Amino acid sequence: MNAVSPERRAAIRQRLQRTGRAQVEGILAEPTAAALHHLAREADYNVVTRRGTGHVDLPSAWLASLQPEQKRGLAEAIQKSATADFQYLYDNYPVFDLVQDGHADAPWRDLAAFLNGEEFLGLMRDLTGEDRIALADMQVTRFRAGHFLTEHDDHAEGKNRYFAYVLNLTPSWRIDWGGLLAFHGDDGNVAEAFTPRFNTLNLLRVPAPHSVTQVALSAGGDRISITGWLRGR
Repeated sequence: MNAVSPERRAAIRQRLQRTGRAQVEGILAEPTAAALHHLAREADYNVVTRRGTGHVDLPSAWLASLQPEQKRGLAEAIQKSATADFQYLYDNYPVFDLVQDGHADAPWRDLAAFLNGEEFLGLMRDLTGEDRIALADMQVTRFRAGHFLTEHDDHAEGKNRYFAYVLNLTPSWRIDWGGLLAFHGDDGNVAEAFTPRFNTLNLLRVPAPHSVTQVALSAGGDRISITGWLRGR
């Protein structure tokens, strides 16, 4: 992990205190970030969404078995349900769950160990001022064209989530491709939005209303990130 200078730490602390959100650029050594991006590109993703009031995992093999009209109908139903309800559609590789179940490959175990090591968690406690941070869970998320995540605040009863984090791994991204982490203001406007810049760690205090804007059909790549929450025991 790259060192964060005292001056940068102070600026990030002030921003988090003022707005509840901040970015840490160049968090990893460039070769490490590139290797992690390559690893994430090869992950065996599920598609995740909501059906009714609950979370649904759609295995890639099952989706591949559907006829084109079935896929189209499923996509239309998901998009329609997002009009008024909380909804999402993106690809997920559940690293933390796989590590806990003993089914994760060595590179993912190494990532989990790093994110739960003192070097990373100590930095997070220092930047956020939240001394109760004791662990980081994680997943890989991949937003392809048409994927989105509507407004939510990340609060989950009993999970002890203090901050959410997003480690962006897409080497280049244009603002007009969508996939922006948008923070919702009380006045109905977007208070601020973060572009998923490569090797940049986004931090946001929980709870805070935010969304991921839909990835444009014209996007020239996938929005890939390691995401999770900095939690207490």
